[in-house]
Amino acid sequence: MMKRQNLNLIINSGLLILGSAMVFSGLTIQFSYHMGNHGEIDTNHIVLGFNYLGWSGIHKIVILFISMFMIFHIALHWKWYTTLIRKTRMARNKQLTTLTIVFILVAVTGYVPWFIDLADGPDLSRKIIIEFHDKLTLVLFVFLVLHVAKRLKWYVTAFGKLNKTRAG
Repeated sequence: MMKRQNLNLIINSGLLILGSAMVFSGLTIQFSYHMGNHGEIDTNHIVLGFNYLGWSGIHKIVILFISMFMIFHIALHWKWYTTLIRKTRMARNKQLTTLTIVFILVAVTGYVPWFIDLADGPDLSRKIIIEFHDKLTLVLFVFLVLHVAKRLKWYVTAFGKLNKTRAG
């Protein structure tokens, strides 16, 4: 059976890689297609080899994978989350609490437009929610960078232990 440390490393590394792809594709969409277009997106405009539908497809696929990894991440840290809520330690963990809340808001404002689109709902509602999603994502990005930066030592230690295990 896989050690918890190794599973954490796999899940966290997957989140880091997928998160980078999600941020890159999302920012590419936002800056190349959403900003300054006043709702009229040129879907044929090519950026780094992909048009709008290509970038949107990449972003959606990455989001599905990162959502699965986040479920595993939350499951691995479930005890911590329940302790945080049960013992009202949220005030002492403001950064992580804020990251969690902003992540949930970004996820909701990201998934809701998909459902509106699938249900042939009003395009204006979908676009308004996407605007909220785009702005919240910039806040999330800052908190994700801080979150990863605080855990760089853990990554180095975890990779070091993994290398010692393989070498020994």
